[in-house]
Amino acid sequence: MDWASTQNNLGSVYQTLGQRARDPARLEQSVAAFRAARRIYTRRAFPLDWAMTAYNLGNTLQLLGGLSDKPEHYRDAAMAYRDALREYKRETTPRQWALAQAGLGSALHWLSMAEGDTKSLAESVAARRAALEVQTFETAPVDWANAQNGIGMSLLNLGTLERSGKYLDEAEAAFQATLKVFTRESQPLQWAFAQNNLGDVHWNRASQGGGDAEYMKAIEFFENAKQGFAEAGYTIPIPLTDKKIELVKQQLAKK
Repeated sequence: MDWASTQNNLGSVYQTLGQRARDPARLEQSVAAFRAARRIYTRRAFPLDWAMTAYNLGNTLQLLGGLSDKPEHYRDAAMAYRDALREYKRETTPRQWALAQAGLGSALHWLSMAEGDTKSLAESVAARRAALEVQTFETAPVDWANAQNGIGMSLLNLGTLERSGKYLDEAEAAFQATLKVFTRESQPLQWAFAQNNLGDVHWNRASQGGGDAEYMKAIEFFENAKQGFAEAGYTIPIPLTDKKIELVKQQLAKK
């Protein structure tokens, strides 16, 4: 038990080091440590410890997927979160259940983006909405806002893959909801990303026959995003945002 606990703690340390340094090798060490812990933490003997290491493993695999750009890591992460949910139940362990649902939703989102799979996106939305049953605005505002943002992103991408505008209203509502937490004064970077996402919603709506007003709203939101990125001192997305504004103006001029 002490050996397994130490392996689990070691996995957490390697996970943090790998995340901070963006080092896949450290994340691979984290995966190995969590899997070693599961040799002792079996589901039959230690169900909650087994679920805990599954959740931790899912987090590391998802980080590894982001650094390696290998979809199989997202697939393995989703499997790990689903393992955790075999023991984490809303009725008995609501916080852990919600975190595992949120993790599953995130892993499925990135898996779908890598593979162009609409089924994974729909499952991502369902998992994140499940998490919101526990992660409410009143009890966990930041988790709630992050889940809303994830829902909006998945819905927006689902519409893109299906070439449909039927998800845009729901995506817009989700992004607007995040602004209850991510204000310009308190969290300008998150506010800026929300503005960018709302710009994408209106640009999509305009491209599907929404009219000049939608193009103008898209430009307004993208300009807001640029200001927010600058205020937050995060200038990396600004050139892309400028490109979006240019493309929107070009489309509007052709009408």
